[in-house]
Amino acid sequence: METIIKENCQEKAIITLKGDLDTAAVKDFMSTIQPVINDAGKPITVDFTELNYISSAGMRVLLVLNKNAAEKGGSVAIVGMSENILQIFQMVGFDKMFNIVR
Repeated sequence: METIIKENCQEKAIITLKGDLDTAAVKDFMSTIQPVINDAGKPITVDFTELNYISSAGMRVLLVLNKNAAEKGGSVAIVGMSENILQIFQMVGFDKMFNIVR
């Protein structure tokens, strides 16, 4: 799994995910996005275009990001989500928690 922070400035943050966000990748993902979590009071875009799979552990990290953003006046939008991942998000109600842009 590869996590790329394309931008993290005062106005916005853009995070791109590539591969599988599974249990094994969560620790590295958390440490990579920690600067964004710390300064989450802005619009944050998470690009799923190249994400193949997300586990419950990966979804939990997105909840942490979303919670921090909401507490600090920011927001999280997810773009480029595949139909398979969207179905998972819909089954667990995450489609109502996140702004999903298709």
